[in-house]
Amino acid sequence: MQKENLLSELYNGNLCPIAKEVVHGSEYQKSLNEIAELEEQLNKLLDAQGKEKLQDFVTAQGKLSYINAEERFTQGFRMGAKLILEIMNEDDGELKSLKD
Repeated sequence: MQKENLLSELYNGNLCPIAKEVVHGSEYQKSLNEIAELEEQLNKLLDAQGKEKLQDFVTAQGKLSYINAEERFTQGFRMGAKLILEIMNEDDGELKSLKD
């Protein structure tokens, strides 16, 4: 993908920053496995009502994680754009180029 096509790729849905595979043996995978194992152990200890409440909790936690990830992505994107704008502003320093 070339730079000139980035907006077109984004518009056409060909860019998906969240579509990633979990790296085998990574800390992320280890944490994910730990959560799954703990959830399974909890389910074995709970009655039907407790299992339902645990599932409600897991669903609510997932929603919160999604909102948090989206917010962090948006904030990071905005910060990157602000950095680019600041970089492009050549008139913000106290020294002038010798060639001016």
